[in-house]
Amino acid sequence: CFANRYDAMQIQIGERRMPINVMMKNGISVVVPVVARLDASHAENLRKSLKEALDSGSGNLVLDLESVNLVDSTILGVVVGAFRNLPADRHLVLCAVSENVANLLHLTHLDRILNMYGSCEEALAILAP
Repeated sequence: CFANRYDAMQIQIGERRMPINVMMKNGISVVVPVVARLDASHAENLRKSLKEALDSGSGNLVLDLESVNLVDSTILGVVVGAFRNLPADRHLVLCAVSENVANLLHLTHLDRILNMYGSCEEALAILAP
């Protein structure tokens, strides 16, 4: 959705730099990891980015996985942790999920608790106040 926009920023967390686009769109926080393989080496950075996005906004959160082709169980734990920490009146949704990631979410039954949308635009439209 926003992975290639000029206004995207890279967030430096600790010593490791992971390109993450974090922005607000109509009161909705959008987090876009710009890596093809999202694995344990990115877990802490993603955790901090999601927490920062949740703390900075008062609306919902979209995790845009358009660039991501593979996630591991550690990343699934990070996403579930962020989902659990949401206030009851806020939502965390995934968008632009690849077939590989969607299959993993289905195998782990996380597709039953995490809403997924085909595009970031669709997710934003559904979550709009």
